[in-house]
Amino acid sequence: MRRYRVLLLLLLSGCLSACSTPGAFFAATEGPRFQARSLSDENRVLLYLYRPQSAWADQELEAPGLFINNQLFSGLPSGAYLVMELDTASYQLEIRRPLLGSYWTLLAESPLDFTRVASFALDAEVGATYYLRYDELAAPSQAAGGDGPLQLVAETLALDELSRSQQVKPFTRLAANGEEHSRRSQRGFWRSVGDALDKIGI
Repeated sequence: MRRYRVLLLLLLSGCLSACSTPGAFFAATEGPRFQARSLSDENRVLLYLYRPQSAWADQELEAPGLFINNQLFSGLPSGAYLVMELDTASYQLEIRRPLLGSYWTLLAESPLDFTRVASFALDAEVGATYYLRYDELAAPSQAAGGDGPLQLVAETLALDELSRSQQVKPFTRLAANGEEHSRRSQRGFWRSVGDALDKIGI
């Protein structure tokens, strides 16, 4: 009986740890170096979200995750950046720190919501380019909006810090509902299973 408990515990740990992105403690952030992009459609919006490299962030076991409209978009390890093209709409961006491989989003917006580190409401305007900086250690001296560790910053600061960053997810186009335009269609059942798992952070 004891052997089954240990096996179940190991299996559960493995499943949970597979849900979040490993932190920079396990390996340096990998991906292509920063390259500026331009809009493919002037009626859309370009968003860069990045995290400057720091010794503190390099010690993380699990990287925080970016959620867009309550859906997990990507992990954000030390020295990483994401770039996406958005429809003009309002987006709720949240950074959540995983615990034991899960973001525990089932508890989101409740008094027990302990994984949300920062949030930012982005009202995307046609043709604009936004730079969001996530840093828990040092706030930028010239923030254009936001508070806490997730802030809208000026292009000059962003481009300087982005030049030392790696892209951790390929360029993505998002619809107003927060879903990827290029997302492969799934059968109804498996799509609903995936959405349910996203809602509880697994």
